[in-house]
Amino acid sequence: MAKFYEVTEETLSLIDEKFQQTGLYNYIDLKVLGISKAKEVIKVVKTNPLAEYVGKCPDSIVCLVYEDAFDRLDKEQREMLAEDAFANVSYDDEKDKIIVGGPQIVVSLGGRKKYGEDLINAAEAGIYAIAQIEEEKKAAKEAEKAKKNKND
Repeated sequence: MAKFYEVTEETLSLIDEKFQQTGLYNYIDLKVLGISKAKEVIKVVKTNPLAEYVGKCPDSIVCLVYEDAFDRLDKEQREMLAEDAFANVSYDDEKDKIIVGGPQIVVSLGGRKKYGEDLINAAEAGIYAIAQIEEEKKAAKEAEKAKKNKND
């Protein structure tokens, strides 16, 4: 099961800045959480009705950040990915509901149009960071297992 935690002030500030630029803050509450393991560096999800009720936060979204990978990116890449995370979030005034979704690609078309290959490279760098972290964790587990077997 995924473990969630509060993100660093620097990450929170960047995510909040990009969220404020969307204008969605007038309609939607945002919670930013770190996640200890993920296949994506940053992802925005709509909270389910139970979470909204328990948290007393109707009309809310959660921005999940795999901070270990996010921190390995340069400042420009972090900014692009944070901005792009909100590209597929909208609020339907007529139906009074939040819509999170978009094309089945890793980056938004608007972000791709705006940043071109730089956004693709940032997403790719994030994927490599995740893969590197997984390899490091696997190597650490193998080393610990080898050490345990040696002591037996």
